[in-house]
Amino acid sequence: MPPSLEPVSGTSADSKRHNSSDTVRPNGAPGKPLRILLIEDSPLLRSRLESMLSQFGAFKVTGLASAESEAVEKLDTVPYDAIVVDVELRPGSGIGVIRAARARNPDKGNGDHVWVIVLTNYDLPTVRERCMAAGADHFLDKMREIDQLMPILLQIAGRKP
Repeated sequence: MPPSLEPVSGTSADSKRHNSSDTVRPNGAPGKPLRILLIEDSPLLRSRLESMLSQFGAFKVTGLASAESEAVEKLDTVPYDAIVVDVELRPGSGIGVIRAARARNPDKGNGDHVWVIVLTNYDLPTVRERCMAAGADHFLDKMREIDQLMPILLQIAGRKP
């Protein structure tokens, strides 16, 4: 089982898989930035997210991808502690990326968990269920819940939001 996160205020109960009071990041050195693989097919949003994440010393974007095949390749070539992924990619699907990430990074019970946060415009129950079943830890709607991304990542990084 992966380590847990305390709830982020304002998030719906089903938007996250883990919700206890632990706020630790055992898979990264304390004081080091959380390494993030950012997968988004919109160049404008990808650029804005990268800029937003780079403003915090708590994060370092270590890889960018816009298509499923490119993202799966990055899973093997860049270091990451967390993945922020869109569901709809051109070409491909974020669900395929989530499955590939889980296949490459199975939880071994030693606290070395790779966090997967889905950020999408497709906030449908069936899409949410498929993402969570594939191994996503959080599912956020871009239009209504994007403001929850930073607090979630700060918690993963072991810092107070």
